[in-house]
Amino acid sequence: LRNIPQANKSALSGVWDYEPFIGRQINSLTVGVIGYGRLGTFFANYCDAFGAKVLVYDPYKSVNHPRINQVENLEEIASSSDVISLHVHVTDETLKMIDSYFLSKCKSSLVLVNTSRGEIVDEKDLIEFLSNNLKSKYCTDVLSEEIIEKESNPILRFAVSNQSQLVLTPHIGGMTIEAQEMAFGHAAKLLKNEIEFNLN
Repeated sequence: LRNIPQANKSALSGVWDYEPFIGRQINSLTVGVIGYGRLGTFFANYCDAFGAKVLVYDPYKSVNHPRINQVENLEEIASSSDVISLHVHVTDETLKMIDSYFLSKCKSSLVLVNTSRGEIVDEKDLIEFLSNNLKSKYCTDVLSEEIIEKESNPILRFAVSNQSQLVLTPHIGGMTIEAQEMAFGHAAKLLKNEIEFNLN
């Protein structure tokens, strides 16, 4: 929303000019959250704390919050939101749920955030949307089939010549020292329990 990657690149090149990077304030925006599990709830609460109007779509969860509104369908999230953030697992129901039909309902200045899985988004449909809506942006920490086919991923190819519309990170969402310690500690505990179970 504040064009930080582009502003940083400009400043590091020796240019000190804010005008090309004038952004938006979150308290004037509507944020749509798709998926209201653990991370979706955290994200919705963060946006609420910054004063955004927050809409949630999740057919399997109930929202019990005085300022966060639950909507009945994806079309309402699409048409009402300035920012949409994805917080769902990959299932038959969610696979490529962000497709040309969904995007056709979205604002031309949409900021789409994906920290779930790349397969939630039909990346070819998204590239067409971005190409036709130059004020829109895609911020993602994930790509479809990012392990086995990352070199041929259409988002990575699009990013080369469209950096102002993309914020890409290489799946670093859970890559902190603390998170790694928790994950490795949990794995070690499971292994220890399995060994002790088999010895008994």
